[in-house]
Amino acid sequence: MLIVKLICLVLGTALAVLFILFTLRGRKEDWRIEGVPQKEFSDKELWAAGFAMQKLPMFSINSAVGKKMMSASAILHPENGGRFVEYWARLYWARTLSMSLLVLALAFCASVFMDGYMVFVVLIAGVAMVAVIYSNGANEMSNQLKKRSEECMMEFSNVVSKLTLLMNCGMILKEAWYIVAKSKKGVIYDLMQEACREMDNGTASAEAIYNFGVRTGSPEVRKFASIIIQNIEKGGSDVTTIMRQQSDELISQRRQMLLRRGDDAAAQLLAPTTIVLVGVIMIIMVAAMTGMSTAI
Repeated sequence: MLIVKLICLVLGTALAVLFILFTLRGRKEDWRIEGVPQKEFSDKELWAAGFAMQKLPMFSINSAVGKKMMSASAILHPENGGRFVEYWARLYWARTLSMSLLVLALAFCASVFMDGYMVFVVLIAGVAMVAVIYSNGANEMSNQLKKRSEECMMEFSNVVSKLTLLMNCGMILKEAWYIVAKSKKGVIYDLMQEACREMDNGTASAEAIYNFGVRTGSPEVRKFASIIIQNIEKGGSDVTTIMRQQSDELISQRRQMLLRRGDDAAAQLLAPTTIVLVGVIMIIMVAAMTGMSTAI
């Protein structure tokens, strides 16, 4: 066990030294975190090591994980012509690398102070925690995009219904779009307002609607946007009819999504319920065995 502790001490010290060295080298990148909200990213002071680690080929922004983050960032942060796509991808990647290295170093160092099998328990728990941190960090932007897509889909049928109703009253698509965009608060309405700002700045309606579809991250919304754009290019005579058809389809899709969410919630409750059931059974068994031993 002494040899195991010695190995943990050497590895923990090496990892801690690496974290300190990377942090010192990454301080020149502190300008990247100046505009990052402290409330949402309270651990941003620890990201310097991650910026330095990105200089290594295996952890560069051009690695497989880095490219995945860039793809998600391109949809989440298309503002200013996509100038900040790489900026946000580097932030999330630096956060993931820094916290993974720090927790791994702490796990090895903490195991030195444990006795017996607790040394291995701490090591396993530390490595598992690093795996979770790395996985969550690498997929955080993709998860944000998925969440945005689901939120947009939940409200999109209402958006299309409102647009259809206003256009049936004689409004053109652009006017109806402006009214619906400001009619309610929510993710999809914010994205519609972004499209409004683009149109105000001279962007063609078709292009602004296309950009809106891309930003939602939802294939269904992109499909709807493409159909509307194609109809606009043909003269727009059948826009209302097409939107009415799309509204009916989206209501059905929303109903199916709500059913899936109910099934997912039921599945998530299954594990805690099983754990509670096993705990109750164990308590009953222990009580029964204690009673038997007392009777004997």
